[in-house]
Formats: sequence, C-alpha cells, structure tokens
Amino acid sequence: MIDAANQEPRSPHLADWIRLALHTGCRKGELLGLEWGRVDLHQRVIHLEARHNKSKRRQTIPLNEEARNAILSRARFRAQYCPSTPWVFSDKAGQRIKDIKKGFASACRRAGITDFRPHDLRHTCASWLVMRNVPLATVKAVLRHGSIVVTERYAHLAPESARGALALLDAPGVKPASESKTAITSRYRHVGSAAAEKE
Repeated sequence: MIDAANQEPRSPHLADWIRLALHTGCRKGELLGLEWGRVDLHQRVIHLEARHNKSKRRQTIPLNEEARNAILSRARFRAQYCPSTPWVFSDKAGQRIKDIKKGFASACRRAGITDFRPHDLRHTCASWLVMRNVPLATVKAVLRHGSIVVTERYAHLAPESARGALALLDAPGVKPASESKTAITSRYRHVGSAAAEKE
C-alpha cells in the first residue's frame, strides 16, 4: 500500500503518514495535528499533550526506525518547501493537512485493497505486535487503550503464544507425574487460593 501511496501525485505526504500510523499506532488526528515542537528525534519520541489525544492525558510515543525515517522524510519536505511551518504534515505552502481521506481511498484502489479505512492502520499495528508475541499488556500500553478488554480483541491472533506458554508445563520438574490431586490442592490451599479449594 505504501508503494501505491507514493504514486499519489496530489498527496506527497501520504506514504509518510501511513508509515508513521503503522509504526506508532497513533490515530489519524493525532498525526495530522502533530507539530514539530513535539517531535524529539534525539530521544526518538513524539509527545501528545492532553488536548491532542482521546485519553486526555499527556503521552509519549516511541519512534522505531521506520517511524523515525517517516519523520525525517517530512523534515526534508519542510526544509525544501516550507521551513517555517509548525506542522509535520503540511502542504508546500506550510498549511496543515486536515484530512487524508481522498488520497488514502485512491491509494487503496490503486493497491487493490477494499473496505479499508485510515483507522484500520491502527488495528494493523496492534495485529502485527500480537502476531510477534508481544504481551497484550504491552500492546495495550502502545495503543494506549483505556481497558485491556479492548486489547483482548486481538488475542486470537497469537494462539502460538498460548501454546508456548502451556508447553512450559511439559518441562521436567514442573509437576511430578506422581503428584496426587490431594497434594496439589493442599499446595494451593497453603498459598491461600480459594479457587484451588473449589476444584
């Protein structure tokens, strides 16, 4: 899709916006409203003030190499066309780009992608993380979900993670095969597990 976005003559910013969305999990408005004053390339982060994000709390978003390269691409654009603009995503006149809907839809058609919206890039970021066995709690932190329940919608993408976790129980010494159910229950009772007493 990024290749298709690069072919959009009226949207020279689109490919960088897509790369940044995919590699930060940020929302559309968070990126389109991003100002250079909130970009720290030395620390490799961008800052979202409370008024810039859904949670209404100040947040810091790390930049991986791909996201950093997208920011650097915008910096080169700024240096060439509009060095005084405060906006990371601006046109050649330095005016803030307020929407990417038309260019995004055109790039999707060019790439043969159907039923895909800008916000789906955020879902893609979360899916990639889960499929790489990143713990759901970490994915929650990256996506800044208000509740782990929201993040758990991606849990089905990592069945191998659960399989690997349960495989640890097969390791020698984890639980002797001869250990009786009474002994197991007694052990859980000893640590105050009410759930074990009900088994």
